[in-house]
Amino acid sequence: MDEHTMREQFQVGGQDRELSEPEQLEQLASYFHATYEAPAKNPPWSAEPSDPLPADTFDARMPDRLTHAAMLMLGSGLDHSMPGVAFIEGVTTSNADGINAQVFHPRNPNGTYAISLHPGGWWKGGGVAMENAWRPEVAAVANLSGTTMVDLDYPLLPGATVAEVMRAVEQAAQWARAQGASKVFAWGYSSGGALAVLCSELFDAQALTFPHLDLSMLPAELREGVDFPGADTFPPTLMQLASNDAIAGTYEWAQAGANVKVREYCSEHRVSTPAVARQRVEDVAEFFRAQASA
Repeated sequence: MDEHTMREQFQVGGQDRELSEPEQLEQLASYFHATYEAPAKNPPWSAEPSDPLPADTFDARMPDRLTHAAMLMLGSGLDHSMPGVAFIEGVTTSNADGINAQVFHPRNPNGTYAISLHPGGWWKGGGVAMENAWRPEVAAVANLSGTTMVDLDYPLLPGATVAEVMRAVEQAAQWARAQGASKVFAWGYSSGGALAVLCSELFDAQALTFPHLDLSMLPAELREGVDFPGADTFPPTLMQLASNDAIAGTYEWAQAGANVKVREYCSEHRVSTPAVARQRVEDVAEFFRAQASA
């Protein structure tokens, strides 16, 4: 590869021409992956299990690192604020009595509640990843939508089975209805999206961000025969898909549901420009606002 070709493919500090969304993602992702080496993410039931703490720490640092990478690669003239920075002013928090959850109260609540379910492959995603990367986005959705978000720190595998995790979600939904919720929604990302689908009968609507709707990688003794319901039984659903997703699939069976609205984003499973990250969070909030008045 000659020097001119290398400069065309990888440039630092922004360019005179306006980059398309795919070009922006390519520039950002190439820098991010070259600069930050991801730790091993091997689940406890794999041949060589890895410690979840380095993986959670890596994910916790992603919002700040993506902001920095975007400023460096895409230029300082764009808005590079992540949703957990841009949209959370005025949000307050409290603990949910009786369930392991933090509640995010929007400035202007509309009486609806949502159970939010973090990503992490069923075995990680809590701790620092949840606090630094996931919950800021939960706060953003709460504030933009008027929905009170109940972020559930659900039990992880293999310390619990899938059925036991589902029971924790059911308890959270019951708690929300006991607070007088007019409607109860769900929002799940990746494996959290799969968990939302497994519990979809509990909810009046659900938003699924890059859902990993596959349980085949889990040991049979942890699945206990649990499987996804048919898409025709889904409540009103927003399904967000990523154009460059190497983890989650497209799941045509789930998209076929009559109540399923699909939107695609120029994104990897976890890496996107801040602008795309803000857009997908705004879309979840808009969906919840629409369902609140439906």
